[in-house]
Amino acid sequence: MLQTVSKPRSADVGLSFGTLPRGEHNAITDVCEVKVGHTTCISSDDVRTGVTAVVPCAKFWQRTCRAATFTIHGNGQLTGADWVNTVGRLESPIMLTNTLCVGNVYTGVIEYMLAACPEDPIILPVVSECYDGFLNNINKLTVTPAHARQTIANAKTGAVAEGNVGAGTGMRAYDFKAGIGTASRYMGDDNFTVGVLVNSNGGERQDLRLAGKALNTSSIAIPPRSRDGSFVLVIATDAPLDALYLQQLARRAAHGLARTGTYSAYGSGEFAIAFSTATTTQDLTIAQINRLYLAVADACEEAIWNSMLAADTMSGYQQHILEAIPIEVLTC
Repeated sequence: MLQTVSKPRSADVGLSFGTLPRGEHNAITDVCEVKVGHTTCISSDDVRTGVTAVVPCAKFWQRTCRAATFTIHGNGQLTGADWVNTVGRLESPIMLTNTLCVGNVYTGVIEYMLAACPEDPIILPVVSECYDGFLNNINKLTVTPAHARQTIANAKTGAVAEGNVGAGTGMRAYDFKAGIGTASRYMGDDNFTVGVLVNSNGGERQDLRLAGKALNTSSIAIPPRSRDGSFVLVIATDAPLDALYLQQLARRAAHGLARTGTYSAYGSGEFAIAFSTATTTQDLTIAQINRLYLAVADACEEAIWNSMLAADTMSGYQQHILEAIPIEVLTC
């Protein structure tokens, strides 16, 4: 089940984040070859979950991408991160799901890759998670290996669905309904693109900031909270960077995240992974590197806002409700 009503994105309501221009779709898929897939699981009154895949390139089982990860705060899981940082390469899609279904999705990726490349069974999938147990009966283990295989197979370029889709189906950010968000920046002078996709599931209402200012949300009820949440940030670029500089890009995700207000509470887990689709490396100028750093911070901030603006109010497990953020509070 996908969104049935098109909701405005940050650009549609006049929000700007930095001065670099947005890409064509303002999405991670503006980086050539990158695809995104979602499988959304909504049923009965207590299943609100799913899985999202970021596929870095065609035939990814034959051609790996340079990559690096960075842990902002480690209360969570990003499987394969140590290996990515050891070899500086990404050897699988990047999968996002709920906390208890990491194993099922991991198995699904292995099954998909064994079918695509049966002669090379050494596979360490990259899977990250956020807890969606407020709206979703997470103990049902709804997301299966088949869902993971389907999500990879159905991944597409172009516009990316946001909000209550895929891994974002049951997520909350700053005590509003949130989920998947994406944004991109294009550096015309260099012909480089940076794209970000985020699964937003953290922060408290009192800390939410837009352009450094608190919003007037005092009239909107705050739902009960059982634990802190997490943000998982995926960064793609076509800039010809080596793994060292890609880790620097992953680190810059923290700047965009912090602008929205979160400080990474004790129980939260914030992970960033960055990869390049370029087939070669090249020495860039300091000015070019700085523009890439800026692009990451701006796109991460906007992707988080898009994850909230795109989300619809949702009810779920134990009759819990998460309200969508009202557009009018952005201009108060």
